[in-house]
Amino acid sequence: AQWTTVFITPETVTLTYDAQGGTGEPDDQTGDAASDVTVSSTVPTRDGYTFQGWNTQADGSGDDYAGGDTYTLPTSGTDTLYAQWQINTVTLTYDPQGGTGEPDDQTGDAASDVTVSTTEPTRDGYTFQGWNTQADGNGTSYSGGDTYTLPNSGTDTLYAQWQINTVTLT
Repeated sequence: AQWTTVFITPETVTLTYDAQGGTGEPDDQTGDAASDVTVSSTVPTRDGYTFQGWNTQADGSGDDYAGGDTYTLPTSGTDTLYAQWQINTVTLTYDPQGGTGEPDDQTGDAASDVTVSTTEPTRDGYTFQGWNTQADGNGTSYSGGDTYTLPNSGTDTLYAQWQINTVTLT
């Protein structure tokens, strides 16, 4: 009997990353079929959202993976891990700038619209003139009932604008 050695080259397969609306996803990873790779620790970004990790299904119903986890490549073809995102909750605050009775803070999803409160603060000797994105009044002005677009992250503040009352002494 004669024997010969046959070398079989394993199939090269791929793991891709889909940022699902984000940017900066990791590069594809390739390796031998059914071999293990380490999930990339590169974190994509998306305005108004916080990255939650990777999942084998776009809707998040599959298996979860984080950077540094071990992932077993498919036996053929390509697998994809999908970025999972949580929308940021952000806040709009009102600064009465010396007045009292300002509206409560408003919270909502990042970049969503809220209605500016119609609650008006009061200040002895002054008349309330509305709200502004800058304390000195040089930003964008808003009145109660106007639409305000919340930030992508953190907190925005509207500042009360006051006009001093004019009085006459006779």
